[in-house]
Amino acid sequence: MSRLQKLKAKLQVLYDNKGKIFEGLKNSVVKNEFVENVARARWEICMNCEQLDSEGSKCLVKGTQPCCGACGCKLHFKVRSLSSDCGDTKNPKWFAVLTQEEEDDLELDEPEN
Repeated sequence: MSRLQKLKAKLQVLYDNKGKIFEGLKNSVVKNEFVENVARARWEICMNCEQLDSEGSKCLVKGTQPCCGACGCKLHFKVRSLSSDCGDTKNPKWFAVLTQEEEDDLELDEPEN
């Protein structure tokens, strides 16, 4: 696969998952106790997973480690996307707790300073 084909494939994955990526980004900025509790539990699982990529060689976007070696997602956002499943589709360690629609309706607290 050429560099251009690899780039196109990465961009397609980002585009296909833009809602979940935005959800994780939003939930990392606008804090919510429920989201943070889920994120902490998921983070613990991910930090002990064989798919953990601390160096960034499997990250979808360069320089975003630690990331999931299975899907390439930045873990800081992935664990806060409540409508996302674990990136390891063959042996998932955790599952979505809300649908995308339920996540969109989630009441968020004011950001912590």
